[in-house]
Amino acid sequence: MSLDLSIALCLRDDETRLPVMAKAAVEVAEALRREHAAGEWHEAPEHAREEAWIAAGAERRADPNLSYEVLALDESSRDNTLSVLSILHGRHSQLRSFQALEPGTAVMRAARLARGRVWLIVDAPFDLAHGLWATRQVFCGDQAAVIPGEVLALRRGVGQAALGWMGGGLVSAQREVERLLDSHGQRPAWSPPRDQALRNRARLFVRGRLAGFGLGQFDRR
Repeated sequence: MSLDLSIALCLRDDETRLPVMAKAAVEVAEALRREHAAGEWHEAPEHAREEAWIAAGAERRADPNLSYEVLALDESSRDNTLSVLSILHGRHSQLRSFQALEPGTAVMRAARLARGRVWLIVDAPFDLAHGLWATRQVFCGDQAAVIPGEVLALRRGVGQAALGWMGGGLVSAQREVERLLDSHGQRPAWSPPRDQALRNRARLFVRGRLAGFGLGQFDRR
């Protein structure tokens, strides 16, 4: 069954962060659902390339309900992440979990399992406004939207082509998507991360190159 949105939570030893991540994921999806039903933004067709735009008077779809799923992809956590997941399943009917993944494979598995036409991928607690911005950008026409080291939103076709065989984490995925789009003369929507300190930029630089050295499992925030 095809859905409108898949939000992938890439996890490893995240028992303390998982509830925050899951809550933010559901809040993003529900906010988009309300906005879309109210006609606050217009969804561009699959082939569109123009920049995202907000249109208060946009025509509604016949079915205004935006469907979504939340994927929890656990890379063999050694803490109580799985116990937390079992509790969250009782709270969120849209949650699907996948366990015992090899380190550095959560993004790749998400690319093979996600049923949404648009994906949002995160590996740590993220700013709700950033998740909304990135996902809106893609629904409204961009092929992908990136906040370095924090969120990656993209169309399903782009994700399947760029990430279906990629080993590594979020930053590696962002680089692969940028590389794929660049080969077609396109660029993702881009917004700088909250922390522009030199240390943070250096960390993102290193994370983005780990997969190339076979160390994608260390691409974690």
